[in-house]
Amino acid sequence: MVKALLVLMLGAFVSQTTEYLPIGLLPLIAKDLQVTQGQVGFLVTGYAWIITLTVLPVTLLTRRIDRRVLFLWLLAIIAVCNGLAIVTHHYWLLMILRIVAALGHGVFWSSIAAYAIKIAPAMPASRVTAIVFAGISLAIVAGVPLSSALGQAFGWQRGFALFGLLGLVIFVAGYLWLPSLQDDIPRAKPRAEAPSAPLLAAIGVTLLVVTGHFTCYTYITALLHSPLNIAGAAIPLHLLIFGVAGALGTLLAGTLSLRPAIMTALAGAGVFVSLWLILTVRPWAGYSWLVMALWGGAIAVLIIALQSWVITLAPDKAEFASALYVMAFNIGIGGGAMAGGLLLERLGAPSLLSTGMVIAFAGLMLWAWAQCQARAACGE
Repeated sequence: MVKALLVLMLGAFVSQTTEYLPIGLLPLIAKDLQVTQGQVGFLVTGYAWIITLTVLPVTLLTRRIDRRVLFLWLLAIIAVCNGLAIVTHHYWLLMILRIVAALGHGVFWSSIAAYAIKIAPAMPASRVTAIVFAGISLAIVAGVPLSSALGQAFGWQRGFALFGLLGLVIFVAGYLWLPSLQDDIPRAKPRAEAPSAPLLAAIGVTLLVVTGHFTCYTYITALLHSPLNIAGAAIPLHLLIFGVAGALGTLLAGTLSLRPAIMTALAGAGVFVSLWLILTVRPWAGYSWLVMALWGGAIAVLIIALQSWVITLAPDKAEFASALYVMAFNIGIGGGAMAGGLLLERLGAPSLLSTGMVIAFAGLMLWAWAQCQARAACGE
């Protein structure tokens, strides 16, 4: 059981790092392929949109496939697409590799929480989710800064290739340790049911807060340059601080006894405050480290809280609810990356922060409205 959960966590790490890879390597890719940073940002946007368009149909089409077989195929696709980047010298070829990798990403994330809970039925669902989703924090703590440092030293292609190799290693581990759950997969065709109002509210909060976050995070290297005035050599260290805080936030989320909805509000507020602190930067040593730590910890808790909240609202339709969550999350990634790219090129870095704050605040207001509606429905 422990080995299987570890494989899922590391699979989540490689999968999520693959989506984020252009973020840490953005200036290097832009310079080498002779495109703008906004065009490189579209490698994140396009990836997210492919996930958004394919997650529901692919999740439904793969419902009857043994989860072990499915995850091994998805890991193989990720490994091959990242590995082929080593011989990629054209922007559009890199885009094609990203599209192929994205086709399997959505079903990976829509299925991983439900699969993990079935692997460890005796463990609390929130703890299982936190363990598996620690791969997201690991992607930030190790994946993005490692690829950024490696890219600066040896070229961006080796940053991609490293995660192709890691994907292959995790594929072998999954072949050895992931259990088959063929018997647990429903044979009957699922009935189409409309999601509940609370679930739709949670999806809406996910969409808004994640969009606000990625409007800024996609271009975090630009924000570190200005307004935080961080030199290029110190950027990997700040990304590392962001990620370490994210790892600690993941551990915290797994141990807190707070309801997922409450954790969502607290973490969303943390993201909002982090963006405000960058926008109102103060010139004293260590300020940028503090802001990166707060931002990294807040988004890590938010990711786990949102996923747990969604599953709590639809425990009998966990994969369907997770698919909606993945759709909203990736619309947020793609929309945020696109909006951020346009704003960065036309209005500068401060516009990213102010826009991200407004969108995240709208998400918090939707959360507050949803909680008021829930209390009214209960007659409180």
